[in-house]
Amino acid sequence: MGMAVSGVALTSSHTALLLASACAYAGGMALNDACDAPLDRHERPERPIPSGRISRTAAFAVAAVLLALSIGLAATAGPRPFVASLLLVGAIVLYDAVAKGTTAGPPVMASCRALNVGVGIALGALAWSAVGAAAIVFAYVLVLTLVSRFEVMTAPVTLVRGAAAAFAVLLAAAIALFVLGWGPRGAVGIVFVALLVLWIWPPLRAALAEPAPRRIIGVIKATVLGIILLDAAFTGAARGLMAGGLVAALFIPAYVLGRRFASA
Repeated sequence: MGMAVSGVALTSSHTALLLASACAYAGGMALNDACDAPLDRHERPERPIPSGRISRTAAFAVAAVLLALSIGLAATAGPRPFVASLLLVGAIVLYDAVAKGTTAGPPVMASCRALNVGVGIALGALAWSAVGAAAIVFAYVLVLTLVSRFEVMTAPVTLVRGAAAAFAVLLAAAIALFVLGWGPRGAVGIVFVALLVLWIWPPLRAALAEPAPRRIIGVIKATVLGIILLDAAFTGAARGLMAGGLVAALFIPAYVLGRRFASA
């Protein structure tokens, strides 16, 4: 998405940057499990580290290797992606090791997502439309992370209403950005926004009626998977229906895997 909104043509020479993003994501998940191991020992003993399937030391090592690979791969694309990758890895470490359980947790998590987009943007032109796309991703993830704080307790109805309203405003802002940033062809992104609305509205409606933990978890799962459709919307607005469709197609394997593994 980052490369798409910044006007960079995806070629085989940019494969390293895609791998850098994947390594950052995987490294962050490994670091998250390693940092959460003491808590998981009591609350989620079935997780890989508490169950003994992997040691905490090994998890830290895997995280370190993957995050270092992310920085190294980004460096091959140029100095600006390298700097963006450093910021991304710094945000990942800050979130997993320090900020997760604090009030700074949601904005730091949102920064991780936005900086991941920023690694791709750094390769191209730093246009206002590209910055706006990253800002909307930041805000979307910020809202869903705030909602996720209530996955083990009943959420205030006002919070769910506020989240629903925030998502509506953000998606309206995204549609405006499509047209203002990329002209009439940017309207292609509306197709994927419509799909995103159809996907997240049912669990949001259920949570509005009953803001119990199981309903909140449904919202979290839907909005996390919905990030793919949001990415597809921006990619489609910037590059056309086929490009957006290719990104949206990733929703299918993510959905299948999400039914087996926790989405958070």
